[in-house]
Amino acid sequence: MNRQTKLKSDDDIVGLFPPMKSIAAFLAATLFMMLSIALLNLLILDFYFGIVDIGSELLFLYLSALVIIFSGFNYAVVRGSFFAVKVLKWYFCILFIIFLPTVFLIAEKATFIYAYLLAVVFLLMSLYLLQSKYYQVFVQYQFDALEDIKEVRAEIAAEVAADKAKY
Repeated sequence: MNRQTKLKSDDDIVGLFPPMKSIAAFLAATLFMMLSIALLNLLILDFYFGIVDIGSELLFLYLSALVIIFSGFNYAVVRGSFFAVKVLKWYFCILFIIFLPTVFLIAEKATFIYAYLLAVVFLLMSLYLLQSKYYQVFVQYQFDALEDIKEVRAEIAAEVAADKAKY
């Protein structure tokens, strides 16, 4: 879903906060994304490289970088970025493609069966919520609010400039 291009009138009533269902969808999507990123990355790293072989310092740096990057994209979503939503969708699709061979070769790691199932459930819930109507409403609301703030700032700057020119 892309941003709406229809013009809004000045008479449209906009509340201080987005609708509650869209806030709940955003918070649930964020929670499921964090859980799926953590589980999927740990399972992928364990399957392909072996977590013991990586080293705790390198693993900590990798997961810290992932947290910082995810936080940046989530902040962009809060600021109304449809591009950030698209990047998150693509990231989860790529993560799923990398994760698929580990699912097919699960016989080696039968002790992790519940972690694999949880990772798949969290990933599918994340993708579902990212594409849901309420999540898109949240992003659109945040985008519109940011545009309104920019418009008000421009009007204030014009008024200040007019007052300065008057004196």
